[in-house]
Amino acid sequence: MSRRFALVLVVIGLLAGALTVPVLLDQARDTPSMSKAADARPAMWPHPTPSPTRPSGGKVGEAWGWTQLTPRGTVIRWASTEQPAGNCPTINYTYQGTRTGHPMVFVSGPFGTQFPTTVCRLPVPTGATNAVIQLTTTNARTVHPTNLQLPLPRWEAAGRPRPNSIVTIGDAGCEVRSTNPALDQNCAQNWPFQPLSINAAAMSRPELVVEAGDYVYREQPQAANDATLGCDMQGQAADWGCLVKDFFHPAEALLGQAPFIFARGNHEVCTPGTGRGAEWFRYLHTVLFSNNQCFTYPDTPTQPVQINAGTLHFILMDTSSATPGDDFTLVPSEVPLWRRAFTQVNALAANNPSQDYFLITHKPLWMVQAASSTAVTWTNPTLAKSISQTTLGVLAPNIRLVLSGHEHLYQMLGFNSTRPPQLTVGSSGSELNTAPDDSKVVGKVVDNQPVTQSISQDVHGYLLLRDIAGQWQLTFHDTTGSKLGPACLLGNGATKTLTCV
Repeated sequence: MSRRFALVLVVIGLLAGALTVPVLLDQARDTPSMSKAADARPAMWPHPTPSPTRPSGGKVGEAWGWTQLTPRGTVIRWASTEQPAGNCPTINYTYQGTRTGHPMVFVSGPFGTQFPTTVCRLPVPTGATNAVIQLTTTNARTVHPTNLQLPLPRWEAAGRPRPNSIVTIGDAGCEVRSTNPALDQNCAQNWPFQPLSINAAAMSRPELVVEAGDYVYREQPQAANDATLGCDMQGQAADWGCLVKDFFHPAEALLGQAPFIFARGNHEVCTPGTGRGAEWFRYLHTVLFSNNQCFTYPDTPTQPVQINAGTLHFILMDTSSATPGDDFTLVPSEVPLWRRAFTQVNALAANNPSQDYFLITHKPLWMVQAASSTAVTWTNPTLAKSISQTTLGVLAPNIRLVLSGHEHLYQMLGFNSTRPPQLTVGSSGSELNTAPDDSKVVGKVVDNQPVTQSISQDVHGYLLLRDIAGQWQLTFHDTTGSKLGPACLLGNGATKTLTCV
């Protein structure tokens, strides 16, 4: 090679590099920061959405759309395995008398085979109605909900101050913990989450759904007797395919009926190999992350937050990492940490001191697992002790209920005091625990207060809350939607009385 020819090649290389650098810088400017949360950006910010060329062939992949209440309001979310990746659909909705289309905002693209999805989001203004996916703007062959309609807050459209019906579910996945079918739940014949979802949507017609956490129970997905592609191999327990199998598919009826509030359970922790924390923050957390980050309290993304449903407010508290070794024994070393969290909870409740707050925490604060004629075994003494160490020493007076899961049964505990009733709903699909004898629970002391009402069910089902003339009525319903046990009316006074008939 001559020196002159080599010099020409060097010059050409330098020119190419000079042209490339601005392109890379532009790409860097257009790429969402991998260390920042997509949902944290204000809705008015421009956010580039990749617009790939549509394939010349038929549509491929499956897409799921749902509506979620977050601290920043109502958000429509979308996760799709369509190809090419990166496309976000348009949502049509009516607002202030005008119907327009709104392209969703790109959040994240596929991450290998674990998360083969494009995730998108769209904030929706208060008072919007009739949200529909514009089918021509997605490449997915199958779209859920199949009617393309995404539920928006009905109480807003009706001019009511808050939702009048709320369904709470929890711990709904099918338990496949080993490779021995005799030890696992029969997912094909004895997993009731899908019929529960269908009947709860049709018969209770909730305006809001609270999911108390723990979404996937298929630790050994290859051993399930209903395994399907994407959730049929060892090592796929924390993959998108198993989240669809254990949650999205069976919950489709409820997802199409009402917006959701999602709580994080201990199955969604960051522990490698067993936790599904990256999945939680990619799809279900109030703020979405695109780079497989995972956080544990007291990290900033896990701080307690307030979610508003009109004049009813929810405080979402992440207890997924609390007392991992033993929920029934006081762990003094954890008390300062959770005291901080409950101090934050009480501060949030002070935002609207005359309005109702419900505290959502996956792990119950006061729940009786077993009872004898002389004593009870209850959870969670560490969290309860933490409350007593706050400045107030108790939960704020306008926290009217505590909604939890974790323990695999339904239980309502009332104390006829300023302490809010504890509702534990871990009965929506997973294998059940044996409920305690309620007659042996009533009168026993739990965290220094006697229990005045105890209603426990070791039956699969869900909790229904109804606003009856300004008071909350609590009923338990089985998988057919039928009410089991009494209906309890929560009084509005400082003393939180339950009248059950």
